[in-house]
Amino acid sequence: MRSHSTQIPESSKLSWMLLPTKKNTDAVQSTTDVLTKAGYIHQSQSGIYTLMPLAQRVVTKITQIITEEMERVGGQRMSMPSLLDPEAWKKTGRLKSTGSELLTLTDRKGAQHILAPTHEEEVTGIVKSMVRSYRQYPLRLFQVTQKFRDETRPRAGLLRAREFIMKDMYSFDVDQQSAISTFHAVEQAYRACFDRLGVPYIVADADSGNIGGKLSKEFHFVSAAGEDTVLTCKCGYAANEERAQGRGAQGVHVYSMVGDEDRSVVVPAMRRPNMLKIKQAWPDCGELTLERKMGEEVTDLRRRIALAGSSGAHKYLVDSAVNGLEIDRIEDIKVAQVGDWHTAQSGDACTKCSTGTLESQTAIEVGHIFYLGDKYSDALDLLVQHDGKWLPVQMGCYGIGVSRVLQAAAECSSSSRGLRWPVSIAPYLATLVPLNGNMEHATSVFATLSNICVDNVRVFADNVIVDDRSYLSPGFKLNDAQLLGIPITVVLGQKFKQSGHVEVQLRVPRLELGTCVAGVDVTGDGYEYKAFVHVDRLAEFLVCALEGQF
Repeated sequence: MRSHSTQIPESSKLSWMLLPTKKNTDAVQSTTDVLTKAGYIHQSQSGIYTLMPLAQRVVTKITQIITEEMERVGGQRMSMPSLLDPEAWKKTGRLKSTGSELLTLTDRKGAQHILAPTHEEEVTGIVKSMVRSYRQYPLRLFQVTQKFRDETRPRAGLLRAREFIMKDMYSFDVDQQSAISTFHAVEQAYRACFDRLGVPYIVADADSGNIGGKLSKEFHFVSAAGEDTVLTCKCGYAANEERAQGRGAQGVHVYSMVGDEDRSVVVPAMRRPNMLKIKQAWPDCGELTLERKMGEEVTDLRRRIALAGSSGAHKYLVDSAVNGLEIDRIEDIKVAQVGDWHTAQSGDACTKCSTGTLESQTAIEVGHIFYLGDKYSDALDLLVQHDGKWLPVQMGCYGIGVSRVLQAAAECSSSSRGLRWPVSIAPYLATLVPLNGNMEHATSVFATLSNICVDNVRVFADNVIVDDRSYLSPGFKLNDAQLLGIPITVVLGQKFKQSGHVEVQLRVPRLELGTCVAGVDVTGDGYEYKAFVHVDRLAEFLVCALEGQF
């Protein structure tokens, strides 16, 4: 039977929540399994998920943090349609280049539509139709909406889904200098977002991919569940594997282009050519095949390139990390283009400092920012008259995978006993678990929790859930509290009846043991802590325990 007490709102009772938690029977589970068993997500089809009430609360908090930081740098929130016109995509070339990843549909009149994966073309058209003067720039427009992608192999729950929630912002400036300033301003806003989300992250130089652009950075959560490899150095340099620069070992390998014997790529020995980098120089470059393993024999290669320079018949991409090739002399040969053409790897010397080496980390990409330049404005004729000239508007785009952040945070913070949400995005800050007939006292403790203030803000208001499910055993309730990952569990057990003490279970990082409240003993293992606190000192204890968590 459900309780109909008006003192604790029904919305704050677990008995009123659709929460299909199940007993944890598997020894090893994926995070997707844990999120499903904890009642956060429900799989509807392959790569398509329903966000259950708890997950929706997490998404709402993530969105609120992002919205606040985007508005802080002048972002204006809007909402664009999910059905897009393919004609604009044809003009930018993305209808062809994106290919089978696009989900499309045909309406009853035979008109085709794209289910939106991103909105560069749409927002460019909107600005073109509404902006008449350079005085109306800069513009920074953002939205948080559903997106769609026809994933070949949906996997890892919300990390690689066919339908997902994304924050995307688009910037418009009158010149390159202003656009790059916008890029760096939004980068700082992203850092503020991820600082507040409470999960350790890396900012890495990145490739722009199909979106396009000349300047690009990715934001990653470090996790063994990630599909990306990020190379970092202690000097602060970080880049994804596709963009990282490192100095390799002695010797060279020469690769030739299949079907074109007049073009070769020279990279350090034991290093793979990086096709993303190579295609920036040779967009038509296809498959490469290893032509020669030259070891230390770089003198012959140097002569070979010099001869090619005199005839002009053969062209080379020569990696600047190759030792012994006298790069400064090769740069003078017109047929040889010197640059970074290889894929860096762990152990390479860092090119940004003189002493460091690159270390490899597996990570989950959760955000990506691009300076686009005029890729879309030029193709769609979004021009601005400035200093007497009509020029394409300079653009940028900035994305955060909101539903992806939810799963990535769970991947990074969960334990074998359940989820462990960062305080800033947890669905609730505290769960109140009355045991041994203590439900009658839950109302007063609920009121105590709800009125706790941190920096004059009632942070617990609408952030406490009460486990009033009388049909469950105490053990099941406590296991559920652990599984749900809510940062604070307050248990009204036998000691509450005897002496007014509640058991407080904390799942927060960086708690300073023994410094919270005088006379309260706290035990813990670095992330999970336990203390018995008199109910009269509960507010004081929790304010101290949560210091620095918001």
